[in-house]
Amino acid sequence: MAKSTSNQQKKNRTNWKHLFFELVVVFLGVTAGFLLNNWQLQRQDQNLEKKYLNSFLEDVNSNITELEKSVVVDSLWLDRVMPQLILLRDNSFNSDSAASLIKGIVQISRAGIQKGTYQAITNSGNLNIITDYALKKQIVDYHQAINSVEFIDDYFYQYFNDFVMPFVFANFSVLKEKLNNPIVIKTVEFENVIAGYASMVQQRKDAYQDLLDKSYALKNVLEK
Repeated sequence: MAKSTSNQQKKNRTNWKHLFFELVVVFLGVTAGFLLNNWQLQRQDQNLEKKYLNSFLEDVNSNITELEKSVVVDSLWLDRVMPQLILLRDNSFNSDSAASLIKGIVQISRAGIQKGTYQAITNSGNLNIITDYALKKQIVDYHQAINSVEFIDDYFYQYFNDFVMPFVFANFSVLKEKLNNPIVIKTVEFENVIAGYASMVQQRKDAYQDLLDKSYALKNVLEK
């Protein structure tokens, strides 16, 4: 009887050891699976982050090309027109120069700013996938600067459509390239249209230059 009890106890201890071993195996298997899954997810996030950052760099490089060109164009326009504005202010403006001045305000363009990557990453809710907080903040600030540039561009277009083109169509013959009545250069409306257009070009150039500086800075960080 004692021997039977002893055998049963040994059997119980063996079962507990076996059960404990199985639990350890299960625990290690679950833990390994969990760690492997986390590693795979982390690797996927790292690959996705790298993909987004490379795409950001492509956008920034494209923006630098566009902004450099636009800043030069606006700067040259201002250099050419500002002396005419001074003559206009001092009542020394010659009507013979009016045609070239007006032809200079009937054209309008805007820089082709790229922000598709930022829209994609924010729309997908993946902005936090960028692990470097300082870089993420710089990217957000950069695209806020883009929004400011777009606001100025939109306002410029509105000014162009609401004031510049109505004045030109009413007072300037496109075919003959001359004013319908030269006396119009003495009016406040003429002064305001020209000065207003020049002011918008100056504001846009300053905004483009600011965004260009931010583009250089962001490019340097993204390339590291």
